[in-house]
Amino acid sequence: GNGDKPEKPHFDSRSLIFELDPCNGNGKVCLVYKHAKPVVSPDTEIWFLDRALYWHFLTKTFTAYYRLLITHLGLPQWQYAFTSYGVSPQAKQWFNMYKPITINTALLSEEAESFVNKLDPNKVFKSKNKTPVIKKKTPSQAAGSQKSHTSMTFSKTSSPAGNSSRK
Repeated sequence: GNGDKPEKPHFDSRSLIFELDPCNGNGKVCLVYKHAKPVVSPDTEIWFLDRALYWHFLTKTFTAYYRLLITHLGLPQWQYAFTSYGVSPQAKQWFNMYKPITINTALLSEEAESFVNKLDPNKVFKSKNKTPVIKKKTPSQAAGSQKSHTSMTFSKTSSPAGNSSRK
């Protein structure tokens, strides 16, 4: 019946169970000592206890669990990938955003080219060299701009004097 899966932990004196990660209320990752021996032994395993209180085997050692954690980038609910339920739609969105190859392993084997970056940096960062258009002023525009400049300087010089007399 069990195949290659180890015997599930028990909530009695046969197992010592320590919670490693509460998984934001979506289950618990537990360090389990089989046969109630709290020493580092071959009977130490890492299990995932889901909200329905079903046990799902993750790894034999803490080091292997830590590698899995890093491989899955610690994304929320990554432990459900090792259950019969699978990851939730929300977790799939996170996986598709940050680790598309991990969640789509079936697609990877079928379509190897779908994950190849086809971005051409020469096209994306192509600079657009526009020559600036220089407008030449006609003699009538140059004279008009001088008149407006002198009238502005006159108004600027007269206004501070008015302000100082009010104080």
